[in-house]
Amino acid sequence: MNDYEPIPGEPTATMFQSLEQIRRQTLQRCTATVGQSDRQLLFGMTTALELQGVPVPSHCNLDTAALHVTVRTRSGRPHIRPLKSVPVIVHIWSHCTPQSLIHISNGVHALHVFHVWAQLSPYLSTEDLVVLGDSILTMLVRNGAPDADKLYLELQRFIKEMPPFRGKSICRQAMTLVRPNIRSPAESSLRLGVQRHGIPDGRCNVVVPGITFRSGAAISLDIAWVEFKVGVEYDGDHHRTDKVQWRRDNEKRERLRAHGWILIIVTAQNLIDEMSIAELALRIARRLAERGASRSSQSA
Repeated sequence: MNDYEPIPGEPTATMFQSLEQIRRQTLQRCTATVGQSDRQLLFGMTTALELQGVPVPSHCNLDTAALHVTVRTRSGRPHIRPLKSVPVIVHIWSHCTPQSLIHISNGVHALHVFHVWAQLSPYLSTEDLVVLGDSILTMLVRNGAPDADKLYLELQRFIKEMPPFRGKSICRQAMTLVRPNIRSPAESSLRLGVQRHGIPDGRCNVVVPGITFRSGAAISLDIAWVEFKVGVEYDGDHHRTDKVQWRRDNEKRERLRAHGWILIIVTAQNLIDEMSIAELALRIARRLAERGASRSSQSA
């Protein structure tokens, strides 16, 4: 698995640096644990996410500090000599196949992220499962998968064709809300939050037609209703602390506003609770209405 290389100016570069640090730390713990086992280990659940650079959901009914090992049957449980401060929890996942095993390094193997998404479904709310689905597609594209839309269809087909498992109905429900072009869990939460309050589904990380940076690079928006020229941008902390990112944001927003765009800037504070999300949704609804969006289209 290749190390993450932050993209200059990319909104989520800081997040990916953090995920890479987590990946390295988890790999060290897993490598040490493999050396204490009487057989090959397959890491699943949140451990598999960390090993493959996927953000662990913020609300998960699992011990995320433990290492999670997956076996097909009870008889396949490994004997692991315990290591200090490294608890190991073994889970049965009967759907493992040779194709579901991903080699990470140093004898460490992880369950494929599609399987992990299904495996974690009983431990997550529907919304957190959607956010995780978004994150998985983002990771696969970042690691070289050619087409996010095709990946979405592959995940949809994977769940449909899976034999019955605990959480399958939740997965099928979540699939209707997963999107293939979301860059961070915060953007997923933003999108889902305003949708709960009747805002129509905007296009995610869409390239704005006809407007570029001075360098000629394309300009994109986190969420946009292109026909109404209304966009939403999520600003993490690095948008304030990184001077290069701050200048890039200013140029982008000046150029968009000069072309008649309405921009709504969102921070973590706007998503801190349901009342804050409702207030944000009202702001977006008003801006859309100013541009001619009908009430029926906003409640669709």
